[in-house]
Amino acid sequence: MDAYSEIIQGARVWQGVLDTNVMVDDLVKAGHRLADAAKVGNWPEVMKVLDSEWSWLVINQWRPGGQAWFTVLHQAAWHGAPTDVVEELLERGALRYLRDAKGRTPFDVAVARNRTTNLRGLLQPPRSSLTDKQVRALDAQLAKLIDGRIQGRVYEGDLRKVLRYPPVEILQELPGQRVWFPMPAKYGFHIELQRGGLEVKSWCGFVEGSGQAHLVTPEGTVLVDQGFV
Repeated sequence: MDAYSEIIQGARVWQGVLDTNVMVDDLVKAGHRLADAAKVGNWPEVMKVLDSEWSWLVINQWRPGGQAWFTVLHQAAWHGAPTDVVEELLERGALRYLRDAKGRTPFDVAVARNRTTNLRGLLQPPRSSLTDKQVRALDAQLAKLIDGRIQGRVYEGDLRKVLRYPPVEILQELPGQRVWFPMPAKYGFHIELQRGGLEVKSWCGFVEGSGQAHLVTPEGTVLVDQGFV
């Protein structure tokens, strides 16, 4: 196993590319199939798509090119899906902390739609180990770090129009509390939550020795290693 594979092993993939022009056609088609099934509450079809398109899809992605950022779990909350469906989605890795474009978690959607107490209980995010202030600060520092690494190398202009960075909140719900964020030009970011801060390893697959490791805290970012991968 090479250094690249060792770093990302076991991390959850974050599909944060918003620009469908740089996505593989099969990924776009599979994403639309999943979103279409979830939008009408066809849960057998949702599970079928997740099973058949596992090589392309991640359960927490929204419609490719869509602006609402509604995931399957958001749709389950909207429709008031049976509890066994929600339980299966959670077992498959659906995230309760993930927010849509309006800042709503699936739990928020369930409350607004006056869904059952049992459903809301399933969708309630686990207790946070971070304060809201810490989350906002870490999100800002992480965005600043990623911007500095890829601005002008992957995209020109406003990166927020083409990329959605992984929210720090979701790391609290992931096994190992880490995520792998691949993007065009073979750039990638491995992000791990550690004691109220983040360890972020990043590199470009086309450039030997481009690896950098940063320690990110709410107060700032420090380069702790470089030259690997």
